[in-house]
Amino acid sequence: MRNQIGTLFSQKERNYCPVEDSHLDAFIAVIVKLSNKHGISVAEVIAAKEVLESERKNDLYVRNGDAFDEQMAGFGEILQQLISASENSHSDT
Repeated sequence: MRNQIGTLFSQKERNYCPVEDSHLDAFIAVIVKLSNKHGISVAEVIAAKEVLESERKNDLYVRNGDAFDEQMAGFGEILQQLISASENSHSDT
């Protein structure tokens, strides 16, 4: 039996990342640098970045699903305990 349900009681604070104009300047500088370094177009570098972003989103989706599954399993255990307690109290009467 678990003492806690997944991340429900120990949820880490989310890391919000606002985007500002200075981030865009830095991003463009990096994109141009990578374009020159690898001898490919800026559009190709951006496309590669989009692939990496898709992988990151997939990883986040899987992590979220894992946490959800743990929480649902914990709720299931609680429901099982409540059902057992209810059945035991009815059999005592």
